[in-house]
Amino acid sequence: MLDAASGRTPEVLDHGIDYMTRRPSPDHLIADGIYDAGWFDDFTGAFNLDDSSAFDIALQRWVHVAFDGPDHFVVLNLANLTKASNVALLIAEKSTGRFHEASITHLYPQDTVEAEAPFLEFSDPDTGSFVRIAPDLSTMDIAIQAEGLHLVARARHALGRPFVQATRFQRGRGAIQWYSIIELVHGMIALEGHTIQLPPGTMGTVDRTVGHQRGIQAWNWIAAVGTATDLDTGMTEPLGLQIAKDRKHARPVVDSRKYLAWTRDELYKFTQVSFLYEIRDEDSHDTGPWVITSDSGDVNLRFTPTFHRREEKRLMLVSADFNQYYGMVSGTVQVGGRTLKLDPCFAVCEESRLEL
Repeated sequence: MLDAASGRTPEVLDHGIDYMTRRPSPDHLIADGIYDAGWFDDFTGAFNLDDSSAFDIALQRWVHVAFDGPDHFVVLNLANLTKASNVALLIAEKSTGRFHEASITHLYPQDTVEAEAPFLEFSDPDTGSFVRIAPDLSTMDIAIQAEGLHLVARARHALGRPFVQATRFQRGRGAIQWYSIIELVHGMIALEGHTIQLPPGTMGTVDRTVGHQRGIQAWNWIAAVGTATDLDTGMTEPLGLQIAKDRKHARPVVDSRKYLAWTRDELYKFTQVSFLYEIRDEDSHDTGPWVITSDSGDVNLRFTPTFHRREEKRLMLVSADFNQYYGMVSGTVQVGGRTLKLDPCFAVCEESRLEL
């Protein structure tokens, strides 16, 4: 934060890295003290994080998963941010907009979430929570327990290939990220003394991230999985979306182009996407509809929020303002020479900021 205030950290960073061409995995994540950045087919190299020239205190590791059931939207998070750790579970009732949520944060050195290379298991011994991912990324086992809320589930990979990208920031900082689409094999949530089965086949999204992060992060993000119609053939197919973009408040802003769509067989990346919306109430941070588009017309989405959750944390080492908007998204995307029209489906959008 002091670096940004004094001008040592630039407002915008452009290393000239090609984030639009997929390439084979490098042998090592870090080369000559900096991240070997790019969009990869996979990552099979060494997690030589100790070779980064960035300060160790900037290292962060997290896994974020969301399931979109017919009646409930379920979000979980396990994170070790070095300065703090977090175990969180949120269950949103679609019919009422009611939230059941638990978020446990421990500051360093009492942080409890564990995650070591190759970062396929994230666990919290204090609560017995974990996320375990198979080495081939085919399955994921989940158990989250937090303040009376429980989730137990097994999921498997679905739709196209996972997205794997390493992004470079300033002065040796960077991160590697995996995005993917999953579906439940089985799952159950427990709240207020009741257990609720989540239907097999319920779709979800995953964000798994490891690296030396910027001290000031700010982003917009949308995640959704639904059914789309090919406007040429009339055939329907599943369509997944995860689109993340730095907001102008990040330091530095990096154009890493994490604008993604999944179909049955492939993963597609868009070159440019913008988020447009109006904050109608500064105190509550409620917004009107969101328009998510690209200049080329590859992306043309409209999101209408129906309820909103805000979580603010102002601790000794952490300042955060997470705004999550839940509602319906619809529109079109162009992938592989085809135009797919997304049937209206449930989605989450974020406008968030994290300062460490």
